[in-house]
Amino acid sequence: MIRTLALVCCLAALPASADPGTARFSDKLLSLTQGVFCEVESSESVEAPGTVAGRIELYDEVPEFQWLSTRVPAVLGLSFGIKTQTDGRLLQGVVITLTHPPFKDSGATEQRYVTSMGGTGVSINAYTFDLPEEMVQGTWTFTATQGGREIYKASFDVVSPLQEPEIAGSCGFAAIS
Repeated sequence: MIRTLALVCCLAALPASADPGTARFSDKLLSLTQGVFCEVESSESVEAPGTVAGRIELYDEVPEFQWLSTRVPAVLGLSFGIKTQTDGRLLQGVVITLTHPPFKDSGATEQRYVTSMGGTGVSINAYTFDLPEEMVQGTWTFTATQGGREIYKASFDVVSPLQEPEIAGSCGFAAIS
């Protein structure tokens, strides 16, 4: 079965490191880390009408970043995203907006969903390349807002697998350039 989307949101009690990458955020409210990881099997999904697939994937545990990087090779099954940990506050009604270059078939340039962040654990918002049409090169930006106030904004540069061969060849998935 093909998973059509792996936008991720989940909470778990794992520590976060503080590598800000390209992110803009308030370090008084949260710590933030950007990274890349090999696809992880989800435990369930929930409806998210503002996404291309209409759902987001949830995980029992926050996936570990294998690379603290903001450069992501366009490879099927590769995931990238942002881990955050608040100062203990639970932020509800957080809107995650992901903007990206136009998808090859649908032309989609934006996806959004509502989630919660924080509390006592680490939160992650991530994206997995599940379909060839999604693997468009350029700037991909995650923005988290609550009540119109920006919580964070973090960008990734999706590149040809040839530009990041170590990451592209590490997960056992097929690269499409």
